[in-house]
Amino acid sequence: MTSKLGITVAVDLSSESALVSPVGQLTVRNVASLIAVARRAGSFGYGLDTVVDLRKLTTADPEAVAMIRDSGWRGNHLLGAGTAGRRRAA
Repeated sequence: MTSKLGITVAVDLSSESALVSPVGQLTVRNVASLIAVARRAGSFGYGLDTVVDLRKLTTADPEAVAMIRDSGWRGNHLLGAGTAGRRRAA
C-alpha cells in the first residue's frame, strides 16, 4: 500500500505564525518530508510561532510521531499528537 501525505502551509505575517497541516497517512517513510516543511515554514520570518497540526491525518504511525518529537524541530506546537503509542485510523 502506498502512503500519501499532502502538506499545506499557511503563513500569517500579521500574527507572526505558520500553520503546517498534513493530510493523509503519516509513516516513517514520509515523516522526513513533513519535518523539512515544518522547519522551512518556521524560517520564513524571525520568531514565527510554528504549529504542526496532525489532527487531519487519517493514520499516524507512532514511530513517525516520535521521530517528529526527536528531530530537533524547534516549532512551538504539535497538535493532535496525543501519546506516541496511539494510532488513529480513518
